[in-house]
Amino acid sequence: MANIRFSLLGSLRVWRGDTEVAISSDKQRTVLALLLLKAGTPVHRQEIIDAVWSEGVPDSVVNLVQTYVGRLRRRVDPSHVARSGASWLAGLGPAYAIRLDRCDTDLVRFRTAVARAGRAGSPRETLELLLRALQLWQGPCLSDLGHAVRGHPWVRAADQERVDVLLEAAKFALQTGLTCEVIPQLRAVAAAEPLNEAVHSWLVLALAGAGAQAEALAEYEATRRRLADELGIDPGPQLRAAHLQVLRQETGPASSYEAREPYELYESYEAAPSGGTFRPSLLPPDVADFTGREKTVGRLRGALTSRGTGSVAVALVTGQGGVGKTATALHVAHRLGEAFPDGQLHADMQGSGTCPADPSRVLARFLRALGVHASAVPHDLEERIDLYRSRLAGRRMLVVLDDVADHAQARPLLPGSPTCSVIVTSRSRLPGWPGAARFELEPLEPGEAADMLASVLGRERVAAEPEAAAEVARLCGRLPLALRAAGTRLAGRTHWTLARFAERLDRDGLDELALGDPDVRTGIAAGYHRLDEAARRAVRLLGVLDLPSFAPWTIAMALETSQEAAEELADSLADARMLEITEPDAAGQTRYRFHELVRRYAREQAALEESDTAVDVVVIRTLATFLTLAQEADERLPSARYTPIRGRAPRWPPPARVREKLLADPLAWFESERESLVAAVLQASVRGLDELCWELAAAMLNDAALRSSWTGVERALRVALAACRRSGDRLGESVALRGLAEARRGREHCREGDEVLVTARGGTEQPQGPAENDPPMARSTYA
Repeated sequence: MANIRFSLLGSLRVWRGDTEVAISSDKQRTVLALLLLKAGTPVHRQEIIDAVWSEGVPDSVVNLVQTYVGRLRRRVDPSHVARSGASWLAGLGPAYAIRLDRCDTDLVRFRTAVARAGRAGSPRETLELLLRALQLWQGPCLSDLGHAVRGHPWVRAADQERVDVLLEAAKFALQTGLTCEVIPQLRAVAAAEPLNEAVHSWLVLALAGAGAQAEALAEYEATRRRLADELGIDPGPQLRAAHLQVLRQETGPASSYEAREPYELYESYEAAPSGGTFRPSLLPPDVADFTGREKTVGRLRGALTSRGTGSVAVALVTGQGGVGKTATALHVAHRLGEAFPDGQLHADMQGSGTCPADPSRVLARFLRALGVHASAVPHDLEERIDLYRSRLAGRRMLVVLDDVADHAQARPLLPGSPTCSVIVTSRSRLPGWPGAARFELEPLEPGEAADMLASVLGRERVAAEPEAAAEVARLCGRLPLALRAAGTRLAGRTHWTLARFAERLDRDGLDELALGDPDVRTGIAAGYHRLDEAARRAVRLLGVLDLPSFAPWTIAMALETSQEAAEELADSLADARMLEITEPDAAGQTRYRFHELVRRYAREQAALEESDTAVDVVVIRTLATFLTLAQEADERLPSARYTPIRGRAPRWPPPARVREKLLADPLAWFESERESLVAAVLQASVRGLDELCWELAAAMLNDAALRSSWTGVERALRVALAACRRSGDRLGESVALRGLAEARRGREHCREGDEVLVTARGGTEQPQGPAENDPPMARSTYA
């Protein structure tokens, strides 16, 4: 195996042994850079696409990424082709990862050296190890790549690591009187970041500590002028504190000053007010028409006020957009004032939008609310976190973080003191949060939905039309946001009946719920547009199917992808709240469904972005797959009364291994897909697919006879009969008529059995099951 080394702490360079490998393609270099920044960790294909093609993504982008990865493998290590699984660059499904056991990167060596410094026994040894780590840097991270790459958050984070380590080294240098050791590094970083006040503050202190006070004052003055000229601002607290220390000649070894941070010194000089005199109350108003959720509210209050765990109590309130997460969190927070007498902080983290809130800016706002003067708020994120947690230490405060994108966004805002509690709301399920109490909000129960509609609209009006009110609630998916919008719209139109509004809502959908901010369509659209294009297209195309729920195999056939890819896609859409996960079906498969309003939005987008042909192909392919499986499952039933007649409807068989797995238990398959089969018949009828219509309905007869359950089959047969009569399909009409006769006879037989059972239970005889020697059901034909 060749000794492969990568350098990215400066320009991007590659070596195989002692030979430097040239990679000329800009896009290949960008892909390699992204993988190196996360070496040892999988990088999803979509993350690569977003970085390489910020706009104008080509249709063949997935193939392009695969091509670039393949070329990088061969270019860096041609010998890997002959060894299966031996490549330094591993493929992990839709992701790629650089294997640290097969190559070396200077960024990993830097981090390893910094970690070793953290375990050093003395300040001098720590300083030596930190300086050794900093020597690996030959300039800003990936300095020879394009501006788009240098501005990527992963690159900025790596550069910030360098700054953080340098400032830590400067602190130890000031402690030990070895400031000359860090001045070259401080100068290099200060030149690359001319407006970074933290770096320039420590450079001023280091110069003064080395005896160059005049040069330190000149550095301060040059930075002050630069800030004024380029940003129109005065120096912040860190730089002013450093200047003041130089003037007071307080920059010697730390025997007198314990190497305090510049902002801490400045705060003591300026006598900033103590945080203890401030009781912040940043909560927005409670929701006036909050309805239902009594059990959830009680459990939330208990989770937030329980003490004695030794850690901060965190409650995660998650659910789809519009389900009432914010309203629930605020409702609980307003009722916990006595439990948290030192105050309540609140921030809208905007995690479901395209531009989530910066935790550093939220921290600055919280610090000001806690009594820290604006001029004393540190610039560095870690320093803000330290000051924030210090201000909350020992205080009983509640922090509400609304609409959080992920754990990383919330982490800097978590208090360190167990006397505080935190409510986090998010559309994400926020996995990997140990110790947190989880509350997954579902749409309201029917009674709660009616109560919410009545609270907005008036109980008399709802009571006058209870069935219409229930239909409005159903069409709103029983989501509080949609119900509130519907009630507000109706309240402004006193001449409308609820029945009339229900008709409009069924016809016009989201247009009837478009009232102000937040808007129902806007909330769904925010989640939709955060998806990549492949996932958005899946939402559009799955949304045109009328199926009440579907298993991964349905997704695979509708989108012409593998079962594995379909499962991964469905789970990602469920994480994004575009799909809901239901209970496993009779065959043990996970099933997914659209929320009513999300399905309406998906169909709007399909009408805008998909051709009629594309939609027709997906619908017909899916229905043809259902027909193929239904007829084969029918043939595999343990006994059958009816021999089917085949028509000329299209069929689309799944792969053999998928088919065998699905139909291993045909009764379980019919049990799982019965509602979907009926929905497929109805959709075939609407689209004029009469042969699909009657063949699908007919394939359900034997299963219905075995179960003595005819309701769904009769409905399907009636729809098929009407479709065949419209199109003049005489064969289909005769099959549907005969099927309806058999269904009617089966239903009557069931009723007779029920009467016998009642008579027997009323007397002395007990009902008898079939005798052991009874013959199996005889087969007949549909026509």
